[in-house]
Amino acid sequence: MRLLDTSVLDGELLLVLHGSPAALFGAKAAIAEILGCGVHLVTPGMMSRIRSGQRKSNETNIEFLARIAIIDTIAGRLSADEPVIVRHPSVMSGDPVFRGTRVPPGPVFSMLADQSADEIVRIDYPSLSREAVKIALQQACRLLEREAPWVDRW
Repeated sequence: MRLLDTSVLDGELLLVLHGSPAALFGAKAAIAEILGCGVHLVTPGMMSRIRSGQRKSNETNIEFLARIAIIDTIAGRLSADEPVIVRHPSVMSGDPVFRGTRVPPGPVFSMLADQSADEIVRIDYPSLSREAVKIALQQACRLLEREAPWVDRW
């Protein structure tokens, strides 16, 4: 595994790592435990967007990172071998959540659909309508919740 880039965002560490998915998530957990702060894995494309300051004033770190990940996904720039939304029998009664958290995807996707669809359309994809982005996010969330894989490793 190699460290490609790093940055700090409101006291939370952002890492761009190269390696196997298992190694990446293991390193993330170990670093978070050692440092006692939030640690997020991001892609090189996400890191450049983060540095360009496209953050809304009222966004939390996780909302900002999720919005950038969605923009990169729509643009086809995000590659993730390991699922982010998963189910685990001992977490939230097996309901889908973001891996390593107890955060269900529905509320996050709803906030993103409401808060950033205008910005996505205005800045990144003017040929899309706000309503199309909002509906796509809602449909994607339902699909992810329905298809979220069960995992043994949390």
